[in-house]
Amino acid sequence: MRTSEKLVVGNVYTRQVLKELFSIKDATINNGIFRPKGHDSIWLFITEEKTPDKPQYVDCLQGEDLHMDGQGSGRTDERLIQHESDGLELILFHRKHKNEHPDCGFRYEGKFQYIDHRGLRPAHFHLRRVCQP
Repeated sequence: MRTSEKLVVGNVYTRQVLKELFSIKDATINNGIFRPKGHDSIWLFITEEKTPDKPQYVDCLQGEDLHMDGQGSGRTDERLIQHESDGLELILFHRKHKNEHPDCGFRYEGKFQYIDHRGLRPAHFHLRRVCQP
């Protein structure tokens, strides 16, 4: 299943609502990069202005382009780089800061694709919005 088929671009979703919508029990939904079981999708949760207790990754959505740091361990880098060849979509849930939306929600921005990256641990990714038909 492609998650994007069940979501509406521009709507705000909390992690709790997403858990309920998709019957997710996996605690790794609280990570910034999440692959739900049974989905052909990778979910990206981006908060640009981090709270001091979180890793200070540099993430920025500017128009159609997302510049984001991968995980410090590099564990998901290959998954992001190879998402298209693996038949997976990348979908973005975005917010400027934790309290931008009610209940710490994220605005669903739609599908993105890998463009390139540089560096390691964390890798610095450039993704671009996929035009919706």
